Amino acid sequence: MKSKRLIRFYFSAEILNRALDNLITLNALNTDDFSRGAEYCAEKVLKLIQVKRELCGLWHYLDVIICGMSAEERRILEFYGAMRRGIKSLGKERVKEIKRATVKFTRRARGLERYSEGLRLLDEYYCLCNGGQTGFFLEDM
Repeated sequence: MKSKRLIRFYFSAEILNRALDNLITLNALNTDDFSRGAEYCAEKVLKLIQVKRELCGLWHYLDVIICGMSAEERRILEFYGAMRRGIKSLGKERVKEIKRATVKFTRRARGLERYSEGLRLLDEYYCLCNGGQTGFFLEDM
């Protein structure tokens, strides 16, 4: 999995969590859908709860890694995760900072294979994780 996707997931996990909560609520309240039945809705709710559980485990793993980094590195990673384009348009120094922080993050995240189910689910539900708007602008960097 690409590191930018993981970084974006980490910094926008609240958005994804809210979206999953909304899906759980929608399915829980939709038990009167007679074409499918209450059991179908209950199974869907249980599946979504399991998704949240797996993604929460992945997020906690990433949290330990990112909290071990300096405040400046975290700020750089958050900026990079929120970017909607490549880094080539930034200045040389900014590109170096982003690459340095990303490499440090990637090296520390070598135990990701333990979270293979969470990574698979992140790929599946990534569209709900739009990265949010962190309020960073190029001038802030």
